[in-house]
Formats: sequence, structure tokens, C-alpha cells
Amino acid sequence: MNDELIPEKGEYGAFYETYVSKVKGENIKELLISQVEELRSYFEGMTEEQAKETYEDGKWSLKEVIGHINDTEKIMLFRALCFARKDDQELPGMDQEDYVKAGRFNDVPLADLLEEFELSRYVIRSFMNHLPEEALTYTGTANGYEISVRALLNIIPGHFRHHMQILHERY
Repeated sequence: MNDELIPEKGEYGAFYETYVSKVKGENIKELLISQVEELRSYFEGMTEEQAKETYEDGKWSLKEVIGHINDTEKIMLFRALCFARKDDQELPGMDQEDYVKAGRFNDVPLADLLEEFELSRYVIRSFMNHLPEEALTYTGTANGYEISVRALLNIIPGHFRHHMQILHERY
């Protein structure tokens, strides 16, 4: 189940190409788990205060970035679940700034944010392991875009990679 996980153009809005292109052709199931260690390694030895730092006023702290990734992955998984079960309701978008603000991630221990990421990744992989192959191409509408289940499953690690590249460049 790797080639069938590669979404085609038209299975997602152009906005998501940023994320899908970062993982195209990779083994998504393996990547989901290897990124857990990547995140843990990045934050290894970091203090709570260091994790609250931002690289520029008005930007998210490191903890807020993790919180944002965690929230986004839950939303993408929910969308994939809905569409895999042939739910035809249009799903709403999210305002990432509002989510981060409401999440108050700087008040959450860094270890808890990292654990949440790891646990979510195992849930996502389990979902994928039991997904009928034909469900990968099922589509629905979320945030005004038609999108397939497999595109959503690619967006998850691609979105993570996008943010890790920013962290490596800025911190």
C-alpha cells in the first residue's frame, strides 16, 4: 500500500501541493513513525523556557508549532475518516491562528505535546492499516476543496515536514 497512496493532481486543492509534494513517493506509513523520532530529537534537551521562544515577535513559539501540528493532524485524520466512511457532509475549515491561541500550548508541558504527537501518529497508522484500499480514493469537501482520503494522509507528514524545515531555518 504505497503506490496507491500517491494522490494525483486534482485530488486536492492547489494550496495543499506545498505539503503533498514534500512526501510524494515516500512510504507514508513508515514516514509517520520516523517523524516521531525526528521531532523528539529536535527537542531533546530543550527546556520549557526555550520551547516558549519565538524567532520573531508575532510568530508562534516552538510549543505553539507542535500544538498547531497536533491540531492539524487530528483535523486531517477526522476528514479522512469521514470521507473513508462515505460521509457526504461538507466539513468546515479551521483558522489556525484561532486554534493556536485557544490551545494555550505554552502552558502545556513540552513532554505532553511530544507524547500527543506520538500517540496521534500511531492512531493514524492504525487507521491506515485497516482502511479498505478503495477508500483511499474516496473524496469529500473540506474547507471548500474537494479532497481524497489519500491526499489527506499525505498532507499529514507533508505538513509536518514543512514546519520542521521552517524550524531548522529559523531556530
